[in-house]
Amino acid sequence: MGVEETIKEVAGELERMASTKTVVGDPITAADKTIIPISKISMGFGAGGGEGKREKESGYGGGGGAGAKIEPIAFIVVSKEDTRIFRVSEKSDVGKFLEAVPEIVPEIMEKLKAVRHKGKKGEKEGAGESPEKEESEGIMVSGEEEE
Repeated sequence: MGVEETIKEVAGELERMASTKTVVGDPITAADKTIIPISKISMGFGAGGGEGKREKESGYGGGGGAGAKIEPIAFIVVSKEDTRIFRVSEKSDVGKFLEAVPEIVPEIMEKLKAVRHKGKKGEKEGAGESPEKEESEGIMVSGEEEE
């Protein structure tokens, strides 16, 4: 397999992993509320190769690699009264989110475990980026902040 084919194969796998369903997760409905998980995907890849030009030094050598990181960054909570976005970060107050939807905490935990497990499959040791630090709070979709 040449360099071009290697790059095409790696890029195809990354594209398959980065589907819309990965970024915007399947909705979870409970207690008249619908929760939509939102994830961030970070990816990178590289490939290279070379070919011998002389008769005694002919042949091809090449390789490629990729890494991916998938992490939950927010939850959209839709109810009859309103729609809110709860951001998740190292500084987040997850309590606000859990108060809004306590009935489905077990389901959310399972979804988070699945996303983390899926992300670690493609991650190489030492690869990835440092997590971004964001403020977290419930935000009204209309732009009005929750008190």
